[in-house]
Amino acid sequence: MDLNENNKGISARKRKAASPSPNRDASVTAPRSIEMTRNDRKRRIAGDTDPTTSAAASDIVEDDFDSESSSAQLGDIEPGEDDNNDEDGISEDDEEDHSDDPYGMSDSDEDGFGPPELEVEMTTLTIAHPENFQVALKSYRQEDDDEFEEWMQTLIVTCTYDGKEIGRGFGRYVKRGFIRDNFWCNMEEPCEELSSIAFKLFDRYGRLKEEYINHPIRKGTGCWGTELDLGNLFILEYISIDKGFRRKGVGKAMVNALIAKAHTGERNPAFTIVSPGYLTRDVEKESHGKSKQEHREIINRAHDTASAFYRSLGFRRIGASRCFGLATDLSHKARTLLVSEDFDLPELGPDPHDDDKGDDDDFFGTKAKEKAMNRIKEEFPLHHAILSLADEKCVEYFESYKSPDNIDEWVKSDRFGNNVLHHAACELKPKSVQWLLHNVDDGERISSGRNREGHTPLESLLDQLENKRSKRQHGMMTIVMSDSFGGFTPDAISSVAALRGLKAPSEAQVLQLKYGCTCGGCIDGLLSPRMKFALLCQAEIAHDMLSMDIADAEIWCMMHDYMIEHVAPDIQRNFRTNKSLRQGFSNIFDYAATALRSNEVPTIDTLINVWKDSGEWPPVTRNFYQRGGTTESALRRIFEFARDQDEWAGDGDHMETFSEQVDVLPKCRNDHEFGFVALACGIPGLGQYHNPQIANNMMFMLR
Repeated sequence: MDLNENNKGISARKRKAASPSPNRDASVTAPRSIEMTRNDRKRRIAGDTDPTTSAAASDIVEDDFDSESSSAQLGDIEPGEDDNNDEDGISEDDEEDHSDDPYGMSDSDEDGFGPPELEVEMTTLTIAHPENFQVALKSYRQEDDDEFEEWMQTLIVTCTYDGKEIGRGFGRYVKRGFIRDNFWCNMEEPCEELSSIAFKLFDRYGRLKEEYINHPIRKGTGCWGTELDLGNLFILEYISIDKGFRRKGVGKAMVNALIAKAHTGERNPAFTIVSPGYLTRDVEKESHGKSKQEHREIINRAHDTASAFYRSLGFRRIGASRCFGLATDLSHKARTLLVSEDFDLPELGPDPHDDDKGDDDDFFGTKAKEKAMNRIKEEFPLHHAILSLADEKCVEYFESYKSPDNIDEWVKSDRFGNNVLHHAACELKPKSVQWLLHNVDDGERISSGRNREGHTPLESLLDQLENKRSKRQHGMMTIVMSDSFGGFTPDAISSVAALRGLKAPSEAQVLQLKYGCTCGGCIDGLLSPRMKFALLCQAEIAHDMLSMDIADAEIWCMMHDYMIEHVAPDIQRNFRTNKSLRQGFSNIFDYAATALRSNEVPTIDTLINVWKDSGEWPPVTRNFYQRGGTTESALRRIFEFARDQDEWAGDGDHMETFSEQVDVLPKCRNDHEFGFVALACGIPGLGQYHNPQIANNMMFMLR
């Protein structure tokens, strides 16, 4: 089969499902991600329903205009918020706008050849200040590509005055339950903006990242929690108003119209999310001829203005991220938070070299990098040593540098708040980390230091390792790597161990560090108690089912056709005439259960050893193997059943059935990583579209 046919257009991954974003050329597409949606996977839709206490669409945001024909409730600006916010707010990823057309529209769109407009609503509004004038708002749903229409709808609003369009905005309504099992990959497909918010805020299953809930700094106000794991989402992607009509309430009217549209019909978003940004063309005009520092200040003001605008509508920052959320539930804690109480990100320290001129002939930036390293060497010699020397040489430099006269140098932080231990940890230099901890960390003055992100050196390293474990950036494409994780490097393991105070970690601890175990109970560092229980349940249930009616070939083959899917076709045919083969295949599930009950990771080799040690008679499993049967054909099915019934990766049946047994088991980072654990057991490609030719092509791109 042709590769292009197999992949359904690997080069067209990022087709826009609506009007192209302002920073995206509509004629340019990006490659398709490796991971694909499985067509036959069960969808977890339960739980993505309206909150118990929900707001009417008209009550979700507050506004300051009068309506002649709109059903929207009108209200005042939120107390304590300035009414004069710049109403040209877009998602942060729309900042790089190099297009002459602010809306990314083509001539064909103007001529009526664009995607069909559905659910069109027209509203006339009177803007009350500074003087009365009328604008017309048109809101509608735009028809999306077939591959997205099951779970995403693009909603658009336009604003006209005297027949001229003065504003436009759009957002995406996301039915999260339909893409829960493959959240990152599905959100990465339609556009860069959805991808950015998905990877910033959520994990691979669409759950709010743990750091925004429990981290002492990264949780921000602490108003957001696991409630963000459930429910449909509305992502505000782009709002732009002509300059002459800003600060008049037009932007608020447009946002209000978009959110109201997101609550019509069968749409029921539990949360509206936005990542405020600015339009590059506006900033470039204002910063023309200014210094780098002045340009930076202009950008910061633009961000602050956009943030203030959304805060005036009731949005509040989600943790310490750049995203803001608005809960539909009127009783949500963030709804009670005053603007003055919302969390602000710490400012980036000033760069004394902002006004340095670049070299016109420095095409590859080599000279700029050399200048930067020279400045670091002059201002932060310890940081420079970490960045430029090998681990052993770095320790030698530290030994020669240490002196009672320069004790303060060891705690110095750069403009990002990183001290020397932050750099040593993230550069994976375990000997340097150990030396710093043993020689200059009196009172934990460097190991407890927090950078601008709120991370200690250990937290910075763990965050870096988590990013490497889960994803990889390739141009505009973010590739999900979770299922291909093979463990962290020895230097990473040693660095984490040192920062955690493990002077001589045991073999079990080393494996847990290698595979990112967070519960302390993972077998061989990777099989968590909850996943072990899930696999054991599936192995036992499958064996019991396959043992039923095993003497009746016709009934057995009919009842268990889905169980034997991975068995070779010729053996499947022989199942109809050979009871020994049926029994041998069934027994492999029992051997998997035996291994799990013995606290062994169910690798292919382990299951074969369990079989050999069983003294099985008659030798039905040997007969199955001799006819060409494989352990993988059974083990893969066990993993697939466990994944498909998982609370987040599947339909949730396992949790609903065994909740009492599951709840008493410790939670772990590895609980739902079926692809990674299956790979370690000798089962590749679980949970992703597995085509060796395509995989090889993608890996070639990443070299």
